[in-house]
Amino acid sequence: MVMIFYLSSRSDLPAPSLFMGLDKLAHALVFGILGFLFGRSFKLRKGDVPFSRVLLITLMVAVFGGLDEAHQLFVPGRMASIGDIAADIGGGFLFALIFWRR
Repeated sequence: MVMIFYLSSRSDLPAPSLFMGLDKLAHALVFGILGFLFGRSFKLRKGDVPFSRVLLITLMVAVFGGLDEAHQLFVPGRMASIGDIAADIGGGFLFALIFWRR
């Protein structure tokens, strides 16, 4: 979470523009990893993990993604985007789902 906050605090991110939508893919990947790590931290014992855990992780990623986008409103050269929040939520859900299925 600290790395996400640090990167979103920078006005100039050196990111190549290889194709349209690369930033959304990066959001989904980074917040997906966050969702997977949340899932790993919540596994209390062996056995089945309820699907509600996936929803809780997705909610946590969504809240952090929303706070991150609100934070970017105060960083010169950055802007908040609903599309970024959607990519954050999608990545968090997908990786939490992968955690749940394995």
